[in-house]
Amino acid sequence: MKNSGIFSSKTLKINYEYIMLKSVEKIKDAYVLYVQDGKDYLRLGGMEKTFEKLLASNPHLATKMIIVLIHPGSSLERWHSYSRRGNRFKKYIQFMTDEFIPSIEKEIEAFNINIVKRGYLGDSLAGNLSYNLAMTNPGKCTHLLLQSAAISKEDIQLLESVDHLNWNVYQTVGIYEDDFISPITNEKMNILSYNRELNDMLTKKGATIQYMELEENHEWAIWKRDLPNVLNYFMMN
Repeated sequence: MKNSGIFSSKTLKINYEYIMLKSVEKIKDAYVLYVQDGKDYLRLGGMEKTFEKLLASNPHLATKMIIVLIHPGSSLERWHSYSRRGNRFKKYIQFMTDEFIPSIEKEIEAFNINIVKRGYLGDSLAGNLSYNLAMTNPGKCTHLLLQSAAISKEDIQLLESVDHLNWNVYQTVGIYEDDFISPITNEKMNILSYNRELNDMLTKKGATIQYMELEENHEWAIWKRDLPNVLNYFMMN
């Protein structure tokens, strides 16, 4: 089942489009996955079809999944919301943690559903935002799913203040991604190098990680092909 809506942020004074994918079956326990770049995951990543295939192949677990996709707006609005250097970055995180997520979970729990998994998924800069969301309250996150996350040293350094993480992390990156140039800043992103650093830090903090380096570039065709593995990891672990 696919529902869509508009969420009006009091923090940012902006209306955000969101989509919720879930089974029509009644459930007692829920695996809730928050997905940044929501429209891209639907249009370019094939999220809806991938979810439908999981419902057909593993209905016992897939029916527990509730996928909440939210979109940041234009490319420039995305950068300002998802990059640490953006002028909306802190307020967007505040919007997600103080407004959007509590509202979605209140709606879910109103049906006497217990949220047993809470995960965050994102590609590129959306991966950076998902990681930062998880870091706002590490104890509430169970899963972090990163596809070529465009993170920075400053983001990685957040982990220095954490003693231990009980996260399940799915992390993939292409071996040619250090050469990717941001279309917004025209800067080299060093995505492979920073993902290796992030993986090392997450390992030191006790996270359970499935980490893979792929012989690929920074592009949606790769993330779409790997999406079934991402959702299976969230569902099974």
